[in-house]
Amino acid sequence: MLQFLKKSLINLYLQYELVTNIYMFEPWEKKLINGFVAIILSLVIFSSYFYLPSYIETFLQFITPQQQQSQQGGISATGPTASYAAPILQAEKISIS
Repeated sequence: MLQFLKKSLINLYLQYELVTNIYMFEPWEKKLINGFVAIILSLVIFSSYFYLPSYIETFLQFITPQQQQSQQGGISATGPTASYAAPILQAEKISIS
């Protein structure tokens, strides 16, 4: 089983080299390019982990139906992020008298 996993990883790396055409570079160039790929991939994973959940939550609040208004005429906000998302979703009418 361990031998199969090792062979699979070697085949995946070979496919990566063939698709990106880094198989023709020198070893130091491969390390440099792989370093850039690793840095970019780690930044994408980091930002997805920290920022994507709040963006998805805000997007879902935007596309879901509006919540009912409370007795005072304000927005009934629930949830931890409703304090910053609610004013964006529904504007209140301002009367000038």
